[in-house]
Amino acid sequence: MGCKPDPPVKNEVSTMDITIKHVFNTSDFELNQEYTLPSDESTQFSRFAYLLSNFYLIDENEFRIALDNQYLYVDVRSSNTNFKLTNIPEGTYKGIGFSIGLDSTTNHGNPNQYASDHPLSPINNSLHWNWQGGYIFTAMEGKTTADNESFIFHLAGAMNKVDIELPYEFTKGDDALHALLSYDVEEVFINPNNYSIEIDGRSTHKVTDSVTQKLFSNMNDVFSLSSIENL
Repeated sequence: MGCKPDPPVKNEVSTMDITIKHVFNTSDFELNQEYTLPSDESTQFSRFAYLLSNFYLIDENEFRIALDNQYLYVDVRSSNTNFKLTNIPEGTYKGIGFSIGLDSTTNHGNPNQYASDHPLSPINNSLHWNWQGGYIFTAMEGKTTADNESFIFHLAGAMNKVDIELPYEFTKGDDALHALLSYDVEEVFINPNNYSIEIDGRSTHKVTDSVTQKLFSNMNDVFSLSSIENL
């Protein structure tokens, strides 16, 4: 008698939904549409897919909170651009980080360990070469429209993994979060290298060739973070 009931237990919703919007400069990016590269070459892309890994949060004390064993397979062709990260702890944060590509151990691990719907399952993503070659980190295919000639860029190699860090202050409480990222495809072909398909090459041959190196080095600023909001 006279005792107050216990307060309801709050169930932490430890997730962050991620939407990735693809653009080409200021225009929405779509496959099989015509875009002019900074090299003034008119192109159409028929494939654009990549892998993201090594997610972490940057807390208010600049510590990195790793979100282990979470991967994203992004494919514009299948509209596979909405994802969910889990195990997001409550706290105040200053940004997020992740990598385009995989570390060496994961890259050369056994792909058969993953369920068919896992982002790293070869059945799911079609980005696995073989045990020696590992995964393609970014696949870009299409043609230059002036001559109707194909280009095929299959970018790989653990030494070429691109580490991205995006500042953004936000607080994780009981609510789930939604993050909106943008990927600017034009940036793959400019800054610091103004890449010309005709001059620099239409295809990749190995993880250390000049085509691979130039395109990977342009990827440091392809991503931007527009917002992180409570759902």
